[in-house]
Amino acid sequence: MSMLARSLLRSPRSCPTPRALSARHLQALSLSSARNYSSNASTEPPRRCARVPNRALVAVTGSQASTFLNGIITVPIPTPEDDIWKINGGGMYSAFLSAQGRIMYDILIYPYTPRSPEEKSGYIVEYDPRAASAGETSTSAQQASPKHPTPTIISMMKRYILRSKVRVRDVSENWDIWAIWGSSLPQSVKDIARPDDWKWGRSGAVEPIYHDAERAPLNRVETQSWLLGQDSQSGPPATEAIWMVDRRAPGMGIRALLPKGVKPTSSDNVASSDEYTLHRIKLGVPEGVDDIPTQDSFPMDANMDMMGGGEKGCYVGQELTVRTYHTGVVRKRVVPVTLESQSQESSSSSGEANSADPSSVVTPPPQTAVQASWLSESPKPRPRAPGKLLSSTPDGYALALLRLEALKAAEGGEMRLFVTGADNQPIDITPRRPDWWPSETKEEEWTE
Repeated sequence: MSMLARSLLRSPRSCPTPRALSARHLQALSLSSARNYSSNASTEPPRRCARVPNRALVAVTGSQASTFLNGIITVPIPTPEDDIWKINGGGMYSAFLSAQGRIMYDILIYPYTPRSPEEKSGYIVEYDPRAASAGETSTSAQQASPKHPTPTIISMMKRYILRSKVRVRDVSENWDIWAIWGSSLPQSVKDIARPDDWKWGRSGAVEPIYHDAERAPLNRVETQSWLLGQDSQSGPPATEAIWMVDRRAPGMGIRALLPKGVKPTSSDNVASSDEYTLHRIKLGVPEGVDDIPTQDSFPMDANMDMMGGGEKGCYVGQELTVRTYHTGVVRKRVVPVTLESQSQESSSSSGEANSADPSSVVTPPPQTAVQASWLSESPKPRPRAPGKLLSSTPDGYALALLRLEALKAAEGGEMRLFVTGADNQPIDITPRRPDWWPSETKEEEWTE
């Protein structure tokens, strides 16, 4: 019986002893932690909404739009008219990969049905437009050459249109992108966002399983009324919105495209974009080039498998991803972390009031190298570079891409992880496991 299936995403105390594990299994050990990092439902605000920063929109329409997208994205996408959209929350998470299997754009896809006879059905694709310029300075050695700039998403799509009956155009000026979350979300939305089961690959990949065929269709009129703060008893909302249940993690809530100038609810519930970023980071959801550097990140390193972003083959860049899933090993994961400076620790130990306020941490920029040192005095090889810091907030919360071996050592109290701040002082990193990650596995017989 494979130890990988029993140890993945568990706490170190529940893992088998090292002698019971192969080298392959040791690299896919627990991503758990001493205390829960994620938002607690009891302390979560009833309702918050915020404009999502650094995102843009492209419409892909035409009679062959679904066939076209199915050849270049990492998930199977139904036609815009398919009834499955009424059950699965109305959208999908996916990505465009390079031919080498690295992520170019992480995307959210919304089905779009015509509002007038002149329009054609299709999809609206949400993405980070900064990726086109960020690709010119990618940290990947392979992509450091100016011969490999990241194209804009429209020019990239047009490479593959050929004779397809598809039209691609920017629609960012027509819509605002909003995130809506909180404890008062309709229960049907919460149920759709939570996986029914998990599927483990021998490489360490983990995929959510949704029993959508067994669900009742989502009451979209009632949910949209909640989204817009209107009374569902008075009939359909006057404002036409395009929205989806964000399934990347339970608690992410609803993602909505609203006509320019329209807010999803009263001004009392409107939060800043920074508050949305903090909410996303606490849930461990990477997004955009700060967390998923273009042409530098592999799908499973960026947790795309766990967030439902890779469910099929036969797309551009799929060869390396599929090979890693079946015969390779997932060696890195994006995890939420907290940051604490040395001055905070010393002040906290001396008993100074409010000295441990994480907001006093001056967080380094994304892609800052994470460093490591052993805490024990026994002779050990120098730790390999454990990873890098990704997006962060002034509150001392961040995401980090970490090697699983370094993560396990840090959780076990054997290794210290830190980055160097702007003042050249070390800032300690403490990884935390989101509570939506699977904590148990099914026992499966695998032949080594």
